[in-house]
Amino acid sequence: MQELDKLNAALAELFSQLASNTAEEASTDVLVLDLQELVNKRQLLLDELLADDGFTDRQYLQQQLELTRSFARDGAELRAHRQSLLYLGSKSKRQVNVYKAIDADR
Repeated sequence: MQELDKLNAALAELFSQLASNTAEEASTDVLVLDLQELVNKRQLLLDELLADDGFTDRQYLQQQLELTRSFARDGAELRAHRQSLLYLGSKSKRQVNVYKAIDADR
C-alpha cells in the first residue's frame, strides 16, 4: 500500500509538471514517457492488491477508484490541452508560411 501511495503522489506531481510545461519543451516528451511508465506500474500494483484475498480495506480500494477516475480525467484534459496547443502551433506555422510566400512573390 505504501508503494502505491508513493506512486499516486508521483503521478499527481507529473500531471502538475505536464500542465505547466509548454508543448515545445523537450522535457515534455520525457515526462509523458514517465507518466506512461507510472500508470503501468500503478495498474500492476492495483492488480496485485485486488488479487490479494486477504486485503479487505474497502475504503482504501474506494479511494484508489476515485484516484483512478481523477487521473483519467486529468489525462483527458491534458491530452485535449496538448492537442489544442499543437493545433495552434501548426496553424501559426501555416500563417507564417503564407506570409513568406507572399513576400517571396514581391
